[in-house]
Amino acid sequence: MSVKWIITDLDGCVSPEESIPWDLDLFFEFARLSRAASAGESSLAPLTLCTGRPQPYAEVLMKLLDIRAPVICENGAVLYSLHDNWARVGPGVTPEKIQGLRAVRNFIETELLRSHPEAVMQFGKEAQLSVFSKEPAILREMQPRVEQFARKHGPDLIINCSHYYLNISLAGVDKGSTLRALLEELGVSRGEVAGVGDTVGDLPLREAVGFFACPANAHAEIKAVADYVSPEPTIAGLLDILALPQMQRV
Repeated sequence: MSVKWIITDLDGCVSPEESIPWDLDLFFEFARLSRAASAGESSLAPLTLCTGRPQPYAEVLMKLLDIRAPVICENGAVLYSLHDNWARVGPGVTPEKIQGLRAVRNFIETELLRSHPEAVMQFGKEAQLSVFSKEPAILREMQPRVEQFARKHGPDLIINCSHYYLNISLAGVDKGSTLRALLEELGVSRGEVAGVGDTVGDLPLREAVGFFACPANAHAEIKAVADYVSPEPTIAGLLDILALPQMQRV
């Protein structure tokens, strides 16, 4: 198999999930590979990103990595292209759904976070929510309360926990649905794309690509469906994955 594009998650793949300094030596090597691939100076297929992070975060990395294809932000709720500095919502995102999501955010901030100072709402998101805590048990405690409120007052949501985040997304809007729309826009088939992810939020990504790999730190649910599981964690695992023959361009 050879591919036209590689799409990778960020937290847990490019960078640590925890709020700690990155391994710069490994990141510089990843940046070198990405920039060479984008410039057509290597056999590696060009990369793009698929993340739960907000657009400004992804924009900085696009500039560092020379990412030229649009990136998927907020777990599929936002698409952003650097060459024209254009951000747009993903398919299935409507103003009415965003208003409902804001009601859920207000509930979390007024009813949950006040009693859990160990958790914080991630700033900067437009059409998706993420709550961060260094104590995952707090997020698991919050999840059923958010689900109960959303059933009565909010839009249909998909709610899941990664390592340190409670991610709250609009139902029908995920990395996979937005990637499929993007591939149709680019004229690329599923079999021509390879993906890398590490948490259950990346399961829709797995379903939208022809080849899927994960680092050693990936959730068990991800390892179970991966075509390749690296023996190395996070960015070391990503570099190992990029060295696979399947990652070479068509």
